[in-house]
Amino acid sequence: MSANFTRHIYIFLLSVILCSLGCRRQAEPKYRIGFSQCTGNDDWRRNMLTEMKRELFYHPEMKLLYKDAESSSPRQVAQIRELLKEKIDILLVSPNEATPLAPVIAEVYAKGIPVIILDRKAATDSFTAYIGGDNRNIGKLAAEYIAAQLHGKGRVIEVTGLRGSSPTVERHEGFRAALAKYPGLQLTATLEGSWVADKTKEAAARNDAAIRQANIIFAQNDVMAYAMYKYCRDKGIPNIRIIGVDASPYPDAGIDLVFRGVLSASLLYPSGGKEAISMAANILAGKKPARNTLLQTVLIDSTNVKLMRLQIDKIQVQHQEIEQQQSLLQEQRRLYQDQQHLLRIVATSLCVAFLLGIVLFFILRTNRRINHQLKQQRDEILLQRDQLVEMTSKAEKATEAKFVFFTNLSHEFRTPLTLIQAPLENLMAGRQLSAVQKQQLELMRRNVVRLMRLVNQLLEFRRIESGKLQLKVSENELSAFVTEIMEAFKGIAVKKHIDFRLISRQPGIKAWLDQRLFDRVLYNLLSNAFKFTSDYGKVHIYLELSGNSEEAILRIEDDGAGMDENTLMHAFELFYQSRESEHKGTGIGLALSREIIQLHHGNIAVKSKKGAGTTFTITLPATSAPFAPEEIQHEEEHINVINESLHNYVEELENMGPVAVVPTSRQDQSHSLLIIEDHPDLNSFLAGYLSESYEIFHASDGEEGLRLAFRHIPDIIICDIMLPGIDGIKVLETIKHDIRTSHIPVILLSANNSEEQRIRGMQYKADAYISKPFNMQYLKESIASTLSNRALLKDHYITEPETRVHSVQSNKPDRKFVNDFTAIVEENLGNDQFNVEDICTQMSISKMQLYRKVKQLLDCNVNDFILDARIKKAKYLLVHSQSSISDIAYTCGFSSPAYFSTVFKARAQQTPKAFREQAFNNT
Repeated sequence: MSANFTRHIYIFLLSVILCSLGCRRQAEPKYRIGFSQCTGNDDWRRNMLTEMKRELFYHPEMKLLYKDAESSSPRQVAQIRELLKEKIDILLVSPNEATPLAPVIAEVYAKGIPVIILDRKAATDSFTAYIGGDNRNIGKLAAEYIAAQLHGKGRVIEVTGLRGSSPTVERHEGFRAALAKYPGLQLTATLEGSWVADKTKEAAARNDAAIRQANIIFAQNDVMAYAMYKYCRDKGIPNIRIIGVDASPYPDAGIDLVFRGVLSASLLYPSGGKEAISMAANILAGKKPARNTLLQTVLIDSTNVKLMRLQIDKIQVQHQEIEQQQSLLQEQRRLYQDQQHLLRIVATSLCVAFLLGIVLFFILRTNRRINHQLKQQRDEILLQRDQLVEMTSKAEKATEAKFVFFTNLSHEFRTPLTLIQAPLENLMAGRQLSAVQKQQLELMRRNVVRLMRLVNQLLEFRRIESGKLQLKVSENELSAFVTEIMEAFKGIAVKKHIDFRLISRQPGIKAWLDQRLFDRVLYNLLSNAFKFTSDYGKVHIYLELSGNSEEAILRIEDDGAGMDENTLMHAFELFYQSRESEHKGTGIGLALSREIIQLHHGNIAVKSKKGAGTTFTITLPATSAPFAPEEIQHEEEHINVINESLHNYVEELENMGPVAVVPTSRQDQSHSLLIIEDHPDLNSFLAGYLSESYEIFHASDGEEGLRLAFRHIPDIIICDIMLPGIDGIKVLETIKHDIRTSHIPVILLSANNSEEQRIRGMQYKADAYISKPFNMQYLKESIASTLSNRALLKDHYITEPETRVHSVQSNKPDRKFVNDFTAIVEENLGNDQFNVEDICTQMSISKMQLYRKVKQLLDCNVNDFILDARIKKAKYLLVHSQSSISDIAYTCGFSSPAYFSTVFKARAQQTPKAFREQAFNNT
């Protein structure tokens, strides 16, 4: 059994144990019920909350979140928003006032949360259901009871609740409406008690005279009724009967007050707590509730108060027994869960013990097998070690042979390059050469120098890699050494107006280095800095010592083009070339510089940002401690660092522009050619070579090339694949997908001769793919052949003799006009609503100018041109597609097949069907 299998067994056992330990955790309630109570300081509302909690015993999946607003509407609004943040599933709300609570209730309902309103209504229709007593009926029953008690005659006082609350309004309306049926009953005063005793007593004191003359008082709840009783008792006002509302079963509440004779009667007002929880459960179960649920009421007086009290006491005893049973049930459930938990632990322990036994058995068997395998592997390793020793010896010999071969081959490169360079220089010294010949010879000489420098760099890099290069370091004053090298770059600095200076933080900074090698690093870094820094920029060299004075720090900083993040990551990789830069190197210089610095026991780092410049930081030892004794040069030796091989860096900078001057493009050529090539010498050479036959436009990158292609609409495009920014494939794709340039043939140039690259170019609809180096005559003939083939196709399928531009010497604006006009017509051939006005709008030209221009250049009428174009397209489709004649008619913009047949016969002297049959027979 493998170690991987054993690990999986352990993970399984741990999962089983954790699962068994986690089984005891009780499931959280699935739903959260938010309840916002306007006030909870009276017995009736406490009874509502008690009923809710009792009903929740039967719904363990629901959890109640309770908020008491203490008779404050602003506080109740804030508490409802708090409940929203607690992610409630349903909201129960008993509003303090109807209007202030309406916006927040509507907001909750708009979020898709069901809303059940209890007791008091809100001034909004945005709720799910309402549960409450029939307040109008309560007011009506109170009036009818008073009429019966007073035999239809007497003075009555009404004590109302909080102004604006729905029970206050509805009870008052029901009471007044029923009282109006008894003319003998007079409502002498209406007091506002706001549901509480203190405000009731204050209102009674203000209406003391009316109270003394009253026969009966109707208070809209028992709290205000009891307060009126106490006021009358304290003021010595006898024989006033008082009626309340609520009939709560608590001491000093409605039923108790009627039983003691304090109140003449009280109307039962159910709290609706039980009904609210039941309705919430139904809503969460997906059932649709009734919009309004009105709870029935009954009047309790001396005739039925004893019976009601007995029933209520019995109900309370039953509720207490239910609560006790619920507690016992919960205890039994906990006990059952503990027993289940214990059973799981025992079962899990048995399983673990069994599995551990199996694991132990497999481990013992596996150990024996592993020991046997280890013995075999040890014997194999010993054998492989002997083989590796032998192979290492052979590899060292092979590597040495390869290095010798590579060195000899590089030397062989130098010999023919020298033989090329020397005759070139002799030829260039001659006086019988023309300007063009001198330019071409100079181009050849520059590239020979580049090849020579590349060979030298490769030789040095291989010598370092193979350990053949022996350092000879000495102590050098960096300021003097760097100043000597800077002399070689002052000419290019003056020429480009670059701020070139040396800044030393401390005088006399010294470092240990090999002058023959380190000068190559500085030349390469300074060459790059000047190459990528624009005119009027800066190149600064900073010298300083490290904090412990054991390292000298040299920093070369410029404000040139900088590097992007991808180029920065690969800056020191061998043969890496950034595609973003307009100046491409060989990809050896920085890699060689890093190897030389590491050979000096130093370090080189780079920081750069695109468009903000580059900083190279070099650290070198300030003491001889890191070097071996044989690496130290004991004799003083001064080397002139501006030698011939390093001078090539500066020479290349001074001649970065193209050798040949691009001839001025002539307007009288019959075809135009766009060259997109980032190498300035090749770009210039191609332009000069082809300028005799074509009107030349040329660009150094893809973005500029696309801009020139859209501006001039050339007849053919030559494009290199490796371009800075937008590469050649992207340029090709853009040209072929744009209606303005899709007809232009494109010839791709590339140094990559792989089949994959050729296939990719053809997939993007290239017309030809020519690999570098190429024969110039072959390129010239390829251009001519491509243009000739395009002309034949155009004449055969599209252009009739009478629709060609008449003047062979037509200028660029005329050709551009014809191209734009033709493109607009061809793009809209399928639109039967297309007309001359549409062309004028798109070309920003008047109708008269359009007619004159088309007549002058194409010798035809605009409408005739459109009709001819449609007929030509129809002919093409009749021959090359399987579509029906009717479909072709609509595709070519004719309003009906009959009209199409008439026009086609008039212009082709035969019907579309006959034309198709003739073409088929000819094929």
